[in-house]
Amino acid sequence: MDEQSRKIALRMISYGVYIITSKVGQEISAATVTWVSQASFDPPIISVCLKRGSHPYKVVKDRGEFLLHILSENQKDLAASFFKPSKIKNGQINGEKYELQDDLPLITAGIANIYCHVLEIIEIGDHPLFLAEVKHVTVRKNVSPLELRKTGWSYGG
Repeated sequence: MDEQSRKIALRMISYGVYIITSKVGQEISAATVTWVSQASFDPPIISVCLKRGSHPYKVVKDRGEFLLHILSENQKDLAASFFKPSKIKNGQINGEKYELQDDLPLITAGIANIYCHVLEIIEIGDHPLFLAEVKHVTVRKNVSPLELRKTGWSYGG
């Protein structure tokens, strides 16, 4: 396989840009993720891939629950603030306000969030696949979501 062609083709797959949060005890994790997809209508299931060995991978795996935050097309800077490890200071994660919802960190600036319970983790590859049932959602604004290709960033290939 031609490696350059593989990279180009796989980067053509459409992705959104999201923030995933979870919490175990006092340990909080928040990170930008892109490999997310709906996987079932009934029951409502989404899939999220998290880099093996990363802090979000560990915390979500240990907790078995997470919040997926949907961002608006104008929140590229918000997404970028979660490329780095989670720092909690003055009631903020990486400088962004949050509150606890179901004992999970809710980034209040997002346009919507999806509360999920992990059903299964498929431990194949460097980004294991988390299949999670959607338990409830909150929509604050019905606007266009942030898309990876419109940010100028790329992840994948």
